[in-house]
Amino acid sequence: GLVGINVRMWRHLAVLYPTPGSSWRKFAFVLPVTAMNLMQFVYLLRMWGDLPAFILNMFFFSAIFNALMRTWLVIIKRGQFEEFLDQLGTLFHSILDSTDEWGRGILRRAEREARNLAILNLSASFLDIVGALVSPLFREERAHPFGVALPGVSMTSSPVYEVIYLAQLPTPLLLSMMYMPFVSLFAGLAIFGKAMLQILVHRLGQIGGAEQSEEERLQRLASCIAYHTQVMRYVWELNKLVANIVAVEAIIFGSIICSLLFCLNIITSPTQVISIVMYILTMLYVLFTYYNRANEICLENNRVAEAVYNVPWYEAGTRFRKTLLIFLMQTQHPMEIRVGNVYPMTLAMFQSLLNASYSYFTML
Repeated sequence: GLVGINVRMWRHLAVLYPTPGSSWRKFAFVLPVTAMNLMQFVYLLRMWGDLPAFILNMFFFSAIFNALMRTWLVIIKRGQFEEFLDQLGTLFHSILDSTDEWGRGILRRAEREARNLAILNLSASFLDIVGALVSPLFREERAHPFGVALPGVSMTSSPVYEVIYLAQLPTPLLLSMMYMPFVSLFAGLAIFGKAMLQILVHRLGQIGGAEQSEEERLQRLASCIAYHTQVMRYVWELNKLVANIVAVEAIIFGSIICSLLFCLNIITSPTQVISIVMYILTMLYVLFTYYNRANEICLENNRVAEAVYNVPWYEAGTRFRKTLLIFLMQTQHPMEIRVGNVYPMTLAMFQSLLNASYSYFTML
């Protein structure tokens, strides 16, 4: 339920878990969009003298390039993604099959949250691209939703214009299935990491009390330490999968937001103003989804350290105290997802990225 919508979609398209009979689907899914992205690049070369049109089409080119980059990353790293999903399944069922009713409740809430977010993301992305598809109908001149060009071909003359427009009609479905599953998958995986840390905080809170023997306290503490190690390994594996892609996306999104803000100052068409505002909000939403979910893991890890500190060590023996002290030192290490393995993905980093984009915009 945490990643079910996204993984089923990728499985149907053979991006993940391909079979000999379905492996062709990923090429049928990705190659037409790749061809359209190349045609967009040719169109950008033609638009070089028209700055507003160039910036707007640069946004479309970058957004589709980003979607392709995500999908190709999953296809190339398919084995690593499938191994990580197997690890996720093991951890998920270890909680679901346990006797910890509180932990199962946390898991069910996380599952609902991830599922609702995936549905919202897909719906919003589909409607956003439908808006881009319809917007050329309100312009005075002929234009395609996504500007494309071929050398030596007039793209605005009949019947080429009509054929290209009809060929772009499936793009809301294709691009939504290519762009948003990665965002929703990342969010779902981060939500699960947060849920595991919440369960760990709850288990640590149950250590202590007059009714517990020294041996029982040690067993509970050892169980928490082993579980914390599992969570650390999970977050480290997640970081290894996404660190480079989120670094590239930070650069792309920051540049796009800066360019679109600049474009707002030089265009006069109300339709284009509305479109650009919508595109800026889309970029901000995707960035916020990434950084907010990653930030929640950092915050919850701090609560784990607080929970260890609050364990009533003064009621226990020397062995328990020494073990708890070592565990407390271990929880001081940051558990975070890093942009390019350099900067932590936190809301402070999100704010810094927006500040940088706005600074470059004011310079322009």
